[in-house]
Amino acid sequence: MQPLNPFLRAFFRSTLPTQCSPVYHHILLVPTTEVLLCARDQETHALYADLAGSEDFLASHVLRIPGGVVPSSSGKDNGNVRENKGKAKQYSTLNGRTVVVKDAFIYSNKGFRALNQAQILSDALFYPDVLDAQQWLVYYISKPLVGSYEVIRITPAIVPADDRPRDKGPTPSALITNGSGAGNGSEAASSLPRKKEIKSFSDLLNHFPMIARQMQPGLERLFKEFTTVSQEDLGSSLHTTLSNGSITQPLGLELRDEEDKMRRSLETAVTAAIDLFQMVDKQQLSLLGATTELTGPLVERMIERYITEQVHDSVLFSRICAVRRVDDLELESRIKQMLDVDISQVGIPIEGGQQGKQELAVRLARGAEVFKKMGVAGSPQEMLEILLATEKSITMAEPSVGAATKPGVTGVGNVISEKPSAVLTINADTLISMLLVVVIRSPVRHLQARLSYMRHFIFIDDVESGEMGYALNTFDAVLAYLARDSGGLRRASRRNRKLWQATKTGNVPEMRAVLEPDRLFANEEALVEEPEEMRNLQTTSDEEDDRDSMLSCYPDGTTLDGESVKDAMTDRFAQIDDSSQGGSLAHIFPFQRPPTPPPDEQKPKMKKRVAMMLSRSTSNSSSYSARSRSRTKSIDSHGSGIEGDTSIVRLSQTQGSAGDSVMMMAIESYQQDALRYLLGLHEYYPINVVLEDCNNEGTTLLSAAVQLGHSGLVDLMLDFVLQHAESREVILAYLARPDSKGRCVAHYMFNQPRLISKIGKMLPWRRKDKNGQTPLFALCRSYDHAEYHGMVDAALSAAADTQGDNEPLHLDDHVDGKGNTLLHIVNDPQLTLRLLHQCDSDVNSANDKRFTPLMVASKYGRTDLVRVFFADSRVDLLAKDIRGLTAVELAKDDEVRNRFDDLVLLSSTPGPDGRTTTIVRSFFVEDATIRLILKSGAPNAKSTITVTTCRRSVADFENLARWLALEHPASWIYPNTSFTSPFLIPSKPSRAALRDVQVRLDNALQSLLTHPTFSTHEMVWEFFLVPDIDPMLLGERSRKKAETRVDKVKEEYAPVTDMRDVEVFVAHAKESVRGIQHAIKSVLRRVNKQRALLLDLSEAQFLASNVLSTLAYLPKSHTTAFERYSKCLVQAESSPMTQFYYSFHLISVTTSAVLTALNRPGLLIGSMQQTQKSIDRHLSSMNRQTRWPSGLFDDTRRHMQLEAAEKAGKAAGELETLGCELRYTQQTVAAELAGWQDGHEKVARQAIRQLARKTIVAEKARLQSMRRALRELRKG
Repeated sequence: MQPLNPFLRAFFRSTLPTQCSPVYHHILLVPTTEVLLCARDQETHALYADLAGSEDFLASHVLRIPGGVVPSSSGKDNGNVRENKGKAKQYSTLNGRTVVVKDAFIYSNKGFRALNQAQILSDALFYPDVLDAQQWLVYYISKPLVGSYEVIRITPAIVPADDRPRDKGPTPSALITNGSGAGNGSEAASSLPRKKEIKSFSDLLNHFPMIARQMQPGLERLFKEFTTVSQEDLGSSLHTTLSNGSITQPLGLELRDEEDKMRRSLETAVTAAIDLFQMVDKQQLSLLGATTELTGPLVERMIERYITEQVHDSVLFSRICAVRRVDDLELESRIKQMLDVDISQVGIPIEGGQQGKQELAVRLARGAEVFKKMGVAGSPQEMLEILLATEKSITMAEPSVGAATKPGVTGVGNVISEKPSAVLTINADTLISMLLVVVIRSPVRHLQARLSYMRHFIFIDDVESGEMGYALNTFDAVLAYLARDSGGLRRASRRNRKLWQATKTGNVPEMRAVLEPDRLFANEEALVEEPEEMRNLQTTSDEEDDRDSMLSCYPDGTTLDGESVKDAMTDRFAQIDDSSQGGSLAHIFPFQRPPTPPPDEQKPKMKKRVAMMLSRSTSNSSSYSARSRSRTKSIDSHGSGIEGDTSIVRLSQTQGSAGDSVMMMAIESYQQDALRYLLGLHEYYPINVVLEDCNNEGTTLLSAAVQLGHSGLVDLMLDFVLQHAESREVILAYLARPDSKGRCVAHYMFNQPRLISKIGKMLPWRRKDKNGQTPLFALCRSYDHAEYHGMVDAALSAAADTQGDNEPLHLDDHVDGKGNTLLHIVNDPQLTLRLLHQCDSDVNSANDKRFTPLMVASKYGRTDLVRVFFADSRVDLLAKDIRGLTAVELAKDDEVRNRFDDLVLLSSTPGPDGRTTTIVRSFFVEDATIRLILKSGAPNAKSTITVTTCRRSVADFENLARWLALEHPASWIYPNTSFTSPFLIPSKPSRAALRDVQVRLDNALQSLLTHPTFSTHEMVWEFFLVPDIDPMLLGERSRKKAETRVDKVKEEYAPVTDMRDVEVFVAHAKESVRGIQHAIKSVLRRVNKQRALLLDLSEAQFLASNVLSTLAYLPKSHTTAFERYSKCLVQAESSPMTQFYYSFHLISVTTSAVLTALNRPGLLIGSMQQTQKSIDRHLSSMNRQTRWPSGLFDDTRRHMQLEAAEKAGKAAGELETLGCELRYTQQTVAAELAGWQDGHEKVARQAIRQLARKTIVAEKARLQSMRRALRELRKG
């Protein structure tokens, strides 16, 4: 079966692999399967899956590295690998093109039609489906290097939501756009130059320097003249106004003389700046219009704002603040006295009980955060934008802070709207009351100056009508009320403060005096309807407090013009009183005026709602502000009580600015007696009020007590809830009620772990906060807790009991938003063991960074947890993170790495003598070489193991094999095959090739340790027992031993005279071994095919999961279940098939080595035959010489006979030596063949046994993953 990837399938079908010789000097740049199947060439509109079949496409993605030598980054290679690693390197492709590789990116270069860039994602070794497959180094890249890459997006086959009327058909242009010309239209739109985005006049000057150069002199002159004029007017006008303030002080927002002068000066400056812009070169203005979306009015607004911003801090706003200083100080003093007012005391209609009040408090808090920005605004336009944003934010609804466990139900069972409207319909007077609370709770100064600034110093925009006018009128009305009619709110604030302070200090008698006053008052109405004398006395006290607060703002007791502050304040208050009598604001704030006509007691009150965008009031009955009148009812028209209501019922339900109720204040102040007293007031605090009580953050009373960790408060609250709750469902809903962070009481149980045994079965252990963390997460992350083990253990038991299915704890229900499971975060070995063996867990679950629990334990140095994970057979020790690093490579501590190495050593199979020797780790070195950590451990009598550690390179293994072959030429030995270099791309070395080198060299070492001859060789033992070895000395020693072996063979072995027996033996042995070799290669081919099929199945399932996720109509549980099923098909890095492949690959390599050794007797026999022929030739030459006549050339004949006899004797000696060598070789091969037969049988049996055992483990884990997927599916 061909590979799923179109590139690999087409490449190995073509003739290109035959041109890549040797294979390990070539690299395949393979686009991912998803890219090839889900993308096309933008120019030709051809699918990349089809383009991958062309030879040009294939050859352009094959890199050729001649000789395996990486090309240098420059013409002169200085040999410094560390410096050259990050430099760009140029590679040639198979068809003569060039690409540039730098870091993890590949750039197309010479020969390519278009310049493309692709990222190197990962690397792998690929084996084609042939009998004797060679490994190919594959780098997967993010997109092809040929063509213009374009993603083919899947359009869901559903009817799109359309807000247009159904009865109107599509326009002709829409039909054309949706037809065949849609693509051309989009391409034409995308081909147009993108216009610049200009947000301010400063951006305009930065993007168009020619305009800035022409306007700069005029702007500088304009600013200088404005500053000069303003400074000239400041001394006289301001002094005159302040000195006569007690006589002719204007009221409200009447434009004062000095403000009018500044306004005219600013308007002149803005007009001059606009004229400067209009005098700019017309060509530049045409360029501006062609490259931006700006229009004339937009540019005018930008210029106005730019001019105002330039003079705001230096001259303009500081002068306005000075003019309005007395008004602002008076207003600020009054606001300070109203800081403790409750939102229910300002006349805001509150619907929905405590839930509605909480939602309103959240909106007001959000509006206050927006309004605070006005304090740092740099222009009136920005202030007006902030004011509009504030009013919109307080009229914009959002889901309840204490969202319920199910849509439409609150934490205590109250039904709410599942989809609240985005924009609320707010009554105009209600909006004023809401803005009133925002202003009181926002520490913004100079409010009167800011109001005048916004109303009088904006020229381009119409601030007298529309949305801006409505916002300013609303703000004006708020400030008018704060300055004149806020006595009731100040009294309510003082009354609230008194109760709150008594609660926070635990003064129960004072609390009783407020909440349970003297019984001389017959009823609660007597408390509200005070005698007229008391009201007058209270009003006088309020005015005195206001004046005292104003006087505190002047440390020296004088104003700017030297006048006494007390006199000025007396005149100011008298003037306000007179003006209030002349122009009443009763039509705007009729808080204490009886409704006209009187309401019908039998008829229910009709709720009137008016949209925010109302036309402005045009009433002129108020001399304070002619624009503040609303056509609707007053602020208090919907409220349950009058403005400034201080009744006991209202006092008991008051809340601070953070939404803290009286009971919440008692809890936060650790006042147990105060809380007990409040809970005893069942008239004011019934069970439903207690359950609904929460602050703006959604924190309930019990949750607050648990967070504080006060046992007395927790017991008091918990006992009250358990005793007075109507049903168990109410208790469960209360315990599950989340705060603004999505956390319930159980998330803070680490502060009171003793409660787990008491209410553990009632806690929502699967409730997730906004980060996706369950209460178990919070407990498992409390690493420094004194009762960590017992607390988490009890929580695990309680969480398993609450599942209700009598199954182990499902850890897939406890996965946070980053993909972490409890195994990722737990920090206790015993708890980890419980999670692994007593819970339904995925031990190889990866988070968003693809960190498995083993990786996290390794990264943070948790060696005990590393040992626990190693002991679990399901753990994938070679899993890689998003960067391709394994757990041992993520370890930042040498101690953790050494522990890893020791565990790998102990997990290896020991030899017959009990000693375990293996290569535990390999890593890259900066000089572009590989280092391998070789460990050997021998058991001792005291149940300990003595471990020796050595570091070796690939060259050391090659030298070892060469020296052993020199000493024992007749023995078979693991061949020094050429490995694929991991450093063919130095900036992104191949970790797959590194792993392959490590496994193969470890197999070579294991073959030596089980070899009949080399298992006891001193050089082999020195190789893993002696840390430092000298290659020169070892090589010299091997040469001497080789020479000694030749003499020893001559002495101890009789020469072979009959070579037929040897030939028959060798032929039979080779035939038998070849049969085994063919069977082994056939097994390897099938194993590689099975590995490729499993990988392709996993990848195909992943692609199907991505496509399935585009079906919007499917429930989320279905797509999640399908994703989980896709993950369970992913093959582990240390899969059973991979280990089985390398075990049989060892057999295959040793079989080839045995065949190579069996070829040596044949070579010796051939040499002996050649030597025998030489002897016969010399003897024949001697016989011919004896037939010569005697006396003729006797000396010559004698000399030739002697020479022939000498050669024949020498050849006979060589024949005897070869015969002895053949005898030695025959015996050695025969002996080692028997040992190999026994050894490869053991290896094969062990490999099959390991395959079966690990496959069962892996399939059991996969079965559990499938069950988790089905369980998720059943949830839907």
